[in-house]
Amino acid sequence: MLWVPMVKFLFMVYNQNVFHPVKRIEKQDPSLIFEPQLNSENDLIWLKAKSDGPDGEPSWKPLTDKLDQFLKPYQYGNQYGPNVVPCNNGHVPGPGQVCSVDIRHLGMNCTKENNYGYDKGTPCVVIALENIVGWIPDVYETNRLPEEMPQYLKHTAMNGNPEKKMIWVSCDGKNPVDKENLGPFAYAPGPFFETYYFPYQNLKGYLSPLVMVQFLKPVKGVLINVECKAWANNIVHNQRDKQGLVYFDILIDL
Repeated sequence: MLWVPMVKFLFMVYNQNVFHPVKRIEKQDPSLIFEPQLNSENDLIWLKAKSDGPDGEPSWKPLTDKLDQFLKPYQYGNQYGPNVVPCNNGHVPGPGQVCSVDIRHLGMNCTKENNYGYDKGTPCVVIALENIVGWIPDVYETNRLPEEMPQYLKHTAMNGNPEKKMIWVSCDGKNPVDKENLGPFAYAPGPFFETYYFPYQNLKGYLSPLVMVQFLKPVKGVLINVECKAWANNIVHNQRDKQGLVYFDILIDL
């Protein structure tokens, strides 16, 4: 388990077969999505002390229910089919095949049994790339990382296996005050998507790779704006069109 200032790295991936939780997008430039998102107009993850639900259920229950729903196809037993194969850097999917995703890489904290940290005010959030048919990532060489990439992410990229090709992922507060209020956070399985899951070809059994981010000590009672970005040569960051990134807000009132 690797720690750098304010960030702890874990490692996770996922897989499905019943339906695809990440919708297919017909465009050229990939962006990111996050879950739990209760509706398309609501980017707020709000953990309230007072229950809003029936029978006194916790206020965060709809959020963890949404995560359960999103992750159900990734559960062991829902990944099956003759074209679903285990993948690694030495074994990529062949024609008509898709890579399985090992949910065991999720770790101990961001699980249904642990309420994804929502009962403790340490919420876990899923980050994924939108599915764009035929899009192939053009990943960075470790000696040609962009200046604007966060230093901890550069450190991780430069100290990893150079043979492993990654789409890198970073999350942090959008503004300086948000960075301060957000506190430390953890990635699982790590701050990246493995490239052997791409390109997406709309094949049966395909599951997007996921990154789970857990926010470990967000300041309570303060609205925190979070920005997550994907990093590759052919991923553009455009705030207006939300290309290559995603925004959401966290408010902890427990």
